[in-house]
Amino acid sequence: MKTSVCVALFFSALFIVGEVWSQTVDGYTFVTGESGTLACLGTWVPSRDVALPGTCEGQLVSVDRLSALSARLSADRLNQALLSLGSVDQRLAVSNDQLNRLIEAVVNTQAAIDRLTDLLSRTISERFEGLSQELLANEAFREALAGLKEDILREVEKQFPRQPGPDKGK
Repeated sequence: MKTSVCVALFFSALFIVGEVWSQTVDGYTFVTGESGTLACLGTWVPSRDVALPGTCEGQLVSVDRLSALSARLSADRLNQALLSLGSVDQRLAVSNDQLNRLIEAVVNTQAAIDRLTDLLSRTISERFEGLSQELLANEAFREALAGLKEDILREVEKQFPRQPGPDKGK
């Protein structure tokens, strides 16, 4: 009888002193006991003895400290993300500037090609029109020269087609 009273008193004392329970949320084990709620930052190993609370193989920290650490880590990661986004933004700005310069160069090149094509076409026409009247007196020869002129102008247009620009398409 004495032993059963001692065992009953021991378990009652343990119950009165405080009950320890644990709950796992998002990978953290929260342990509530006499000193409040603590978080196990390691592995929580439950006790095989129901009278004992278990052990944390790592560091036990208060919930307030865990919140502060978590906020600090979140702020650090947010700063890293902002730095990465800033770097991406800078690279995109450089790429956009290069692309704008490339577009401007293409437009200028096409305008130069169009001017040269016009000059070439005018020069060909002027040279054929400047032929002496003696050469053009023969009707068959004149028609052959006109056909040659048209063939050359078509070939120039085929080799250097004009691109419609903002004011050329209207």
